[in-house]
Amino acid sequence: MAVQRSRPTLSTMNPDKLFNYLDGRLSPTEREAFEDQLMRDSELQRQFAMARKIHERMSGNVREVILDDPPPVATRGKQFMRRMLIVFLTLIFINTVAGVIAIGLIESKRRQNRAGTEQNLKDVTRALQNAAATALPTPILDVDEIKIAAPANQQDAMVEKINAAAKEAGGSAAKNLSNENGTLLFAEVPREHVSQFRDALAKLGATLPASSDASSGTGNAILQIRIVPRTE
Repeated sequence: MAVQRSRPTLSTMNPDKLFNYLDGRLSPTEREAFEDQLMRDSELQRQFAMARKIHERMSGNVREVILDDPPPVATRGKQFMRRMLIVFLTLIFINTVAGVIAIGLIESKRRQNRAGTEQNLKDVTRALQNAAATALPTPILDVDEIKIAAPANQQDAMVEKINAAAKEAGGSAAKNLSNENGTLLFAEVPREHVSQFRDALAKLGATLPASSDASSGTGNAILQIRIVPRTE
């Protein structure tokens, strides 16, 4: 009797394959097989959704950016995420201000026959002030990195425990990269369950930063976790 091979699940899927698919690096045969599996595997669909969010927010090959001249391990992830947020929010502000200025100039020309230059200048100034007040949204990313120490030969087992903790909190986790500095993961959990997930990580020996506002409000929060080598 022929033995039917089971499809890879969330726990056996190589995370690099998700990012290679999003970057268009898979061959036609690999892409077709991946899409066929994605249609049938609900756990893979969950992991893929989170990988796509991370891919869109980072706008590039995050693995190359992280490996290029890395800062100290304790602050590298935090600095990188903050830089990405600053660039993103700055672009929003510039685009908003440029649009308001263009509208103000057009309106100024149309009103030259009805009002003086002083009134037009006040209108443009008021529009710019309103744009500056609303252009910068509050980010929902928790950029404080959580660290867990584990021996090199037990890091894969620790990844599985973190995945299980994320699922129990109603979310999921994905492995991003591994190098001499350890293994990096991103976990996405509902914001109302962030405290539950952090407690589970603490039981695994995690070093938790001070509580942030990631657990307040609605929607999901993305937490960055690094498994660092532990010397026996």
